[in-house]
Amino acid sequence: MILPRIAIYRPVTMLMVFSGIVLIGYIALVQLPVELMPNYSYETISIIIRVRGGIPSPDVERLVTKPVEEAVSDVSNLKELISISEEGESRVILRFEPGTNMDFASLEVREKFGRVKDKLPKEIEKPVIARYQQTDVPIVILAVTGEKYTPEMLRRMIDEKVKSRLQRVEGVANVEVVGGRERKILVEPKEDVLRAYNISLGQIIQTVGANNLDLLVGEMEEDKLEYLLRILGQFREVEDIRELGVAVSPQGSIIKLKEIADVKDSFLEPIDLARVDARPVVSIYIQKESTANTIKVDAAVMEEVEKIKKEVLPPDVIIKPTFQQAEYVQEAIDTVRKSLILGGALAVIVLLIFLQDVPPTFIIALSIPLSVMLTFVLMFIQKLTLNVMTLSGLALGIGMLVDSSIVVLENVFKKKEQGYKKKEAALEGSQEVSLAITASTLTSVVAFLPIVFVGKQMRILYSGLAWTVVYSLLASLFVALTLVPLASSRIEMGKRKVVRGNRNKFEKVKYIYRKMLAIFIRYRYTLVLSLFGIFIYILPLHKKIGREFIGITEQNKFTIHVELPTGARLEMSDQCVGMVENVVRKLPEVRTVSSRIERWSSKVYVKLKPLSQRRRSTHEIISSLRPIMNEIEKYFDAFIYFELPQEVGSQEIFIDIYGYDYDVLKQIAIGMAQKLTAVKGLTDQKIRMREGRPEIRVLVDRDKASTYGLTMEDIAYQLHGKIRGLRASYYHTESKEVEIVVRLPKESRDTFTKLKNLTLVNKEGIQIPLNQIADLKFDIAPSEIWHKNKSRMVQVSANRGVLDLKKAVELSKQALKDFQMPKNYTFRFSGDYELMIENARQLNFALIVAVFLIFLVLGSLFESYMQPFIIMTTVPLAAIGVIPALYYTHTSINMGALMGMLMLGGIVVNNAIVMVDHINQLRSRMDLRKAVIMGAGDRIRPIMMTSLTTICSLVPMALDKSESSNLWSPLAKTVISGLSVSTFLTLVVIPSVYVIIEDIRVMVIAVWKGFFKPRYSKGLSNG
Repeated sequence: MILPRIAIYRPVTMLMVFSGIVLIGYIALVQLPVELMPNYSYETISIIIRVRGGIPSPDVERLVTKPVEEAVSDVSNLKELISISEEGESRVILRFEPGTNMDFASLEVREKFGRVKDKLPKEIEKPVIARYQQTDVPIVILAVTGEKYTPEMLRRMIDEKVKSRLQRVEGVANVEVVGGRERKILVEPKEDVLRAYNISLGQIIQTVGANNLDLLVGEMEEDKLEYLLRILGQFREVEDIRELGVAVSPQGSIIKLKEIADVKDSFLEPIDLARVDARPVVSIYIQKESTANTIKVDAAVMEEVEKIKKEVLPPDVIIKPTFQQAEYVQEAIDTVRKSLILGGALAVIVLLIFLQDVPPTFIIALSIPLSVMLTFVLMFIQKLTLNVMTLSGLALGIGMLVDSSIVVLENVFKKKEQGYKKKEAALEGSQEVSLAITASTLTSVVAFLPIVFVGKQMRILYSGLAWTVVYSLLASLFVALTLVPLASSRIEMGKRKVVRGNRNKFEKVKYIYRKMLAIFIRYRYTLVLSLFGIFIYILPLHKKIGREFIGITEQNKFTIHVELPTGARLEMSDQCVGMVENVVRKLPEVRTVSSRIERWSSKVYVKLKPLSQRRRSTHEIISSLRPIMNEIEKYFDAFIYFELPQEVGSQEIFIDIYGYDYDVLKQIAIGMAQKLTAVKGLTDQKIRMREGRPEIRVLVDRDKASTYGLTMEDIAYQLHGKIRGLRASYYHTESKEVEIVVRLPKESRDTFTKLKNLTLVNKEGIQIPLNQIADLKFDIAPSEIWHKNKSRMVQVSANRGVLDLKKAVELSKQALKDFQMPKNYTFRFSGDYELMIENARQLNFALIVAVFLIFLVLGSLFESYMQPFIIMTTVPLAAIGVIPALYYTHTSINMGALMGMLMLGGIVVNNAIVMVDHINQLRSRMDLRKAVIMGAGDRIRPIMMTSLTTICSLVPMALDKSESSNLWSPLAKTVISGLSVSTFLTLVVIPSVYVIIEDIRVMVIAVWKGFFKPRYSKGLSNG
């Protein structure tokens, strides 16, 4: 091979190359984006359409949702279409395949929606098409406080000066302000005064709107100049609104607005509240676009917050984050980085223990950062990111980076001891093993090729890890064939007597190993059959191991959802959440409690101290809270449940129920939820749909209404204005437009009797009491209606706690096995369970293909049909280590463990390749038995060194108990257990299998020739 020769005889050139790699690698490292996981999840676009007049959900479904679904259902790369129709609002959520170009997807969605927009009811407001989902967890929650400021003053400040700036931050999809009350200019005429002056609400609205404008009306010329003619009629002060003339009295005087209505710069009634540690605050909830990078958006938001503090907020207003998703992401990445560095250090220590000489240890240790820097360059070119998957691949790669260098250096040592000069020893030693290390690298590389055949989602999830390992291995091969020969030809490897003394110590180990190996070879058939029996014995254990998609990580936060009966008042939610807060804040493990209180659905965000600073896990804390929450539930007729927000995956199981009649679907869902309550380990069984609100229905007698000249639209418009209020215009401030809302004061509309007696005005100005043309009665509004892929659907969920996903679903299926489903109604488990099944199926396929590809590579490299079978026996040997390790450490098989198994297919054969290649070289000058025993003995040292460096590099990840360790620990445990057992068994099994294969070859030749004459019966006939 030419690389070692170039490295040895052109050292300056190689040093320039290495320096360039280090420099470019550092630049690439700094610029690589950071995220927790590859963006394998579905990209999301939401279409939100609000309908004026609050039409019921069945009408929203029929008139809005279904037409929109039909229009956008054939958008390219659409994976899933979900819609929610509720009173006055339709939400259509499009989820695309991972990796979809969302700019093009957004354009296509807008184009498809544009074709149906004009066919929708005229009552719709301007639709919102956004690249996020309303249920997305906010990436940042900011709390705004100030000792001298009321929540209303803070809300006004945020609305006018802060919100718009945060919305402009790149990657931010939505900014929502909670707490305080929204500023409005309220015009509240009294009902009896309107009757006395015979003025309608519509008259006031029209007058206010028509008198609040600045308008360019034309141009005129004067003295050779052309002047613009502009009417300046906008309200400059609230007093301008009060002084506005509305009508003329019979006596001819102007009736001003202030005479018939209270005009005030005020606030609407609160619709939500926010608290942090029981103190009222104004909270800002920031959601990112589905494709945006969490850490980048978080950094950009916090940078903008610092600017806002300096530029627009008073010094005594405090704005600080109470929740940052990026903290968790960064902590997880930092943990993997530390494990990676510690693993590299352990690998170097292992080398020093074996070599007991600093210069050779330094050479191999130097190969690690050089290979890593070259890997960073290749990752940057590939546009990969630094995430848990790629860093896990790099951690594995660090242990394997030194494998090739160890083999090369070991052979160079051997050549020097045989009397070669430094340069000749470096050249001969590296070239002699170049085929073996190339073969072992290629087998590891081809193990990842099947990733290209799996589905798009799995490919995005795993390809980063696969590319990182492949790049690190190729980089290590390049370094082993360049840096190691160059350094070993220039650096003196320590004093001869020290090195020889060290090697003499290891000669004793080799002597003992060779003696034992001779016994193993003599009883080779017994040995192989015994191991085969062990493999068959432990194989059923894999069915008892838990299964996960990604796995539940220990979190230092959780959310308490407080659901009250639909229609509950804000005051009732406030009381209930207050009791929950008081209970939670007393826990010693709690750091911060933030609450978002809404009328019947509230959230309490609990942030805990780090795991190292508390004795109980998050699950134990939640379990201690459940009995108290049950008491609060009974007192308020509430439903309180817990959620551990996972950055990846979910702690819940989901059941999707499909059918047409929504009432039947609800009854099925209720029955299933009741069945799931009997499943031990499942909690917080929930039907994920909102029941309809209590309502007062206005049943208009059309004939009577026609008699007075009133249409349904007239009645709805006037009632909407009197009760909820109608926007007449905008009052313009320096930084924001404030709505001018006209409505009746609360005391004119706060009872059922007052509601019945409200008056309507027809076109002739005649006043008609509502109860003369309509009956009013109490009822329940229709519930919200969910669709999934255009079919009606109700979803049931349950929290699985510490149950693994497979076990939770199995127990749920057992509980539902006797559940009778009506005809044409179906259900299936969805969410992470679907992903887990698909993930396992595709990776199992990839594993089979990988083994076959490794076999092809081995056959071509060794130019043999039989010898690849010798090497491939290491694969089932790895399973003997993996299955018991996962079972007895209670580690579930998740995507990390499956990826570890795929990696093992390419790793465990490396030791056998090195051994078999050396035995083949010795066969040319020794008989079979001696070649096998001597060749295996010669390679025990590099095999142990390469295996131990790989194992030690992963030990920190395997032992890690941090919050996010479930993301990488199973992978590390899988590789460590499989490689440890496989390495040990390889040392005894591969030589025995080598001889057995030779037995079979000789036997086949003998039978083929028609006679049997053993070539090496002595010493090998007792197996």
